[in-house]
Parts: sequence; structure tokens; C-alpha cells
Amino acid sequence: MQAIYEVAASTQRMVYRLADQTIVVEAHDTYAARIIERLFAGWYLTPITVSGDAAGTPAIVITSGVKPPEIPREWPQFEIAGGGVCYTDGKKSFIEVEDSIVAISNPQQAVKVWTNGMVDLQSESLTRVVTYALAAALRRRGLFELHSGAVIDPESGQGLLIIGPSGSGKSTLTVQLAAAGWSFLTDDVLVLGSDGGRVEAWPLRRCFAITAETFAASDFLRARASIDYTKAQPDNKKQFAPHRIFDSEFKEQCSPKKLFFSRLSGDERSHVLPLSSREVMARLIRMNPWSCYDRSTAPAHLSVLSALVKQSRGYSLLAGKDLLDPETSVKLIARYTRD
Repeated sequence: MQAIYEVAASTQRMVYRLADQTIVVEAHDTYAARIIERLFAGWYLTPITVSGDAAGTPAIVITSGVKPPEIPREWPQFEIAGGGVCYTDGKKSFIEVEDSIVAISNPQQAVKVWTNGMVDLQSESLTRVVTYALAAALRRRGLFELHSGAVIDPESGQGLLIIGPSGSGKSTLTVQLAAAGWSFLTDDVLVLGSDGGRVEAWPLRRCFAITAETFAASDFLRARASIDYTKAQPDNKKQFAPHRIFDSEFKEQCSPKKLFFSRLSGDERSHVLPLSSREVMARLIRMNPWSCYDRSTAPAHLSVLSALVKQSRGYSLLAGKDLLDPETSVKLIARYTRD
């Protein structure tokens, strides 16, 4: 279903829903519209059809092939972990990724994106730019991005978040648990928000992405998925559609009760260490730097993280090589979700 209607001769509006929030994107040219259509198709953003001005004001405005505004390079700057540089004076921010720019200002104004019209639609830099813009727009609607896998224990019903940056083992563990019958949301990116006094998690990325090592160690995946790693680098990940692979149920949201902060230890055996509430909050803030950098949404962002800490228990997961074994993964995590 196309969620597009004409606003002007060269402008299109695309309207999406996520977690009961409406995201309106205004694309000022055909190429910009193609960017949004392609990238948003990979996320749990439901296109909806509206008429006239019923959709409201745009959350994101994107333009391609037009010279962007000059960045005030005298402003304080910092590198973003996912790639790019942010310049900010505390009230307004510019994110520069190669030849593209994202401008973030007060919550009443749209997040603006300028891309180089010659950028390949498949390029990683383009994905980063749109991801940063979407995350900023979602923050202005009370939804806060977190790099985390999410599953639900089939016996206790407890929601579990596996939190960590790329290469921390969260996708591997999410795959093992989903293969064992745990309901799944996502293996990599979700959003947090307040819903009826609880903090809920909604999945954002549709596909799962795993390394060749994880694929080779999973009899379940090798029997059900055809993934070719012959031309991939050792640390490269390949994507697959989890809805076609797992028998377990996909869930559109969950209320997290256990938080595992994962990192690869290199050891044979995995270890789990309990964390204090203060330690959990500190780790969540490190994983959510915009809870400090984006001052206009920081209070709400920190409030959601604080509420998450109060409703859950946190653990440090030193992920060893034994988590490549599905039975070991389930036994280890179930000790904490079934207490």
C-alpha cells in the first residue's frame, strides 16, 4: 500500500505509524521519496493513507541534490559512534555524514535532511543519515531508540532486552532464543516509550543480521535459511527475514523485565553478573547518548530510561563461545527470566 499523496508538483508526503505515533515525511523530489520508501520498508513503520492536511505537519523534510546550509564549524563537535560528526550549540544540531546533512532543532520544527542526489540508494552513509533523522523525529514523539535485541520467555512471559553495540553478541543470542521457541521482536534496534505507566519496547528493524560464525553454529538456521557467506568478510553480517525462519511468534511490543548488557568476552564460558540500579542507568545512558546531547528531548528521554530501570533487573553478560550452543543459551538466560 502506498502512503503517498501529492502536496505540490514536485513534493510528496508519506505517512507512517509506529507505536501509535504518526510520522509524516515530506520529500521534495522523486529521488528523496525513493530514499524514504526503500529504507522505511526495512523498518516496522506501517504506511497509512490520509487525505489533505489530516496527517499534520511533517516530522522529517528531505531534499536531494540541493546545496545544504553551511554548518557552523566553530560549534562544539563530537564523532557519532555509528559514523558522522555532530556540531551543536545545545539548541540546534547538524549531523554531517559525508556529503549529507541532518539538521535538528526545536521539537516544533521538522528534522531536515539534505542528501547528495548522486548517493547510491544502497549506501551505508545514506542509511545512517535517514536513521539519524528518524531517531530524532521519534524522540520528539516520545519514542527513544535503543540498540538491543528483544525476546519474550515462553514460560514466564517476561520481556528480555539484550543490549549492546554492534559485535556484542546480541544478535547471536536473540537468534538462539528465537530458534528455541522464544517470541521475538528484533535482534538489533528497537524504541522505548511510556505506555500506561509502563515502559514498553517496540521493534524497529525488520530483518535479522548474523555473522558466518553464528550461522555455521546453528543447525536450526542452516536447515531453514540459505545464506551465502562465500564473498563476505569474516566480520560481515548477512540479513534474513525472521518471520520466514522461526516457528516462534513475532510480537509487536513487550514490557521489559530483564536487561542484559552484552559484550563478547572471548572466553569459552559465559558469565552473568548482577548490576545495581545505578549501574544499569549509567549503561543505558552510554547506549543512549542523545539522552544528553538532544537537550529538547533529554528530560523525557531520561525519564523513560529511569522508569525502565525501576521496572526491571539488569545484568552484565560476558558472552563466551558457549552461547553459540542453543541449549546452553536457553539454560543460561532462563535462570534469570524464570526466577
